[in-house]
Amino acid sequence: MNQLFKETQDSFKSAVEREQAFRPATNVIEEKDYYLIEVSIPGFAKEDVSIRVEDGFIKISANKKVEKEDKKFLRREFGVQKFERSFKLADTINQQNISAEVKDGILNIILPKLEEKQAEVHNIEIK
Repeated sequence: MNQLFKETQDSFKSAVEREQAFRPATNVIEEKDYYLIEVSIPGFAKEDVSIRVEDGFIKISANKKVEKEDKKFLRREFGVQKFERSFKLADTINQQNISAEVKDGILNIILPKLEEKQAEVHNIEIK
């Protein structure tokens, strides 16, 4: 019986740890001059979030520093402490001018499009 209780307890801990592996809801919107990635990050401060461009991907991660709590939770449905998301960047994105801001629990990342180069047209003189 003790073994069964321990296995059940360990299984419950594993389920809680998996739940902590949070994957925030994300919207990707295309506008005329830019793409917008909206990431739902309630409870995270901007200091908790890191955004980097690496090997053609934009990588968004967060790690909330949480002090040890002396509370005994009977049920805990939120309290996410970290996450990571990655998105492949298209060649049409100006990676040097990406910007971001947090407002009302939403992380907005603006990915400006590169200006389209107009095909140069000129006449060739025949000699």
